[in-house]
Amino acid sequence: MRFFVTGVGGQLGHDVMNELSGRGHEGVGSDIAPSYSGIADGTPVTTMPYVQLDITDKEAVAKTIREVKPDAVVHCAAWTAVDAAEDEENREKVRLVNVVGTQNIADICKELGIKMMYISTDYVFDGQGTTPWDPDCKDYAPQNVYGQTKLDGELAVSGTVDKFFIVRIAWVFGKNGKNFIRTMVNLGKTHDKLTVVSDQIGTPTYTYDLARRL
Repeated sequence: MRFFVTGVGGQLGHDVMNELSGRGHEGVGSDIAPSYSGIADGTPVTTMPYVQLDITDKEAVAKTIREVKPDAVVHCAAWTAVDAAEDEENREKVRLVNVVGTQNIADICKELGIKMMYISTDYVFDGQGTTPWDPDCKDYAPQNVYGQTKLDGELAVSGTVDKFFIVRIAWVFGKNGKNFIRTMVNLGKTHDKLTVVSDQIGTPTYTYDLARRL
C-alpha cells in the first residue's frame, strides 16, 4: 500500500514512516520544511520520498494528495505546544493548523475515497476521570485551546471522511523532536535538583511502540 504521512519532522511521523518501510509499504512523508528536517539517524525516513506541504493551504493539500495518490493518509502534523497555544498571538495559528489543516486533508480524502487516520490527544477530555477513558467515549470537555482545536479536528474528520480512524495519544516521547523525557535528561546533566509538577498522572507513550500498533 501507499501511504501519505504528515508531520514526519516530528516524533510520531518519523517512526510511522520507518514502520511503513519495515512492513514493505510505500510511504511519502511531508512537513512544512523544504526537506526532511528530523533527526539524521540513518533510518529509512531520512531517504524516503518527501513533499513540502503547508496543510493550511487547501489548494496545495488537494494538489499534493492528488499527485501522491495514496491509499491512506496518516495525519500526524499538529500544533502540539500546549502552553504556547494559550498565547493570544498564537491562537489563530493553532486553529489554522489543528482545525483548518485537518479539514483540508479530510475534504480531499472524502473526495477521493481515501482512508484517513487522525492522531488526536487525551486533551479532548477534562482529565478528571479516575478510570481509563473508553475508546468511543464522547464526554468531551477540553480545558484549553490545544484540546479544543484537537477536538474540532476530530469532528472535522468524523464528520467528513467515510473511512477514518481517530487515535488519541498522550505523553508522547521518541528519538525525534522535543519531549518531556528528553528535557528531564538534559536538565539532569546541568542541575543538581529538578522541580516538576506532582499532580498529573499519565502514561508515557513511546512513538516507536505506538507506530507499530497503528
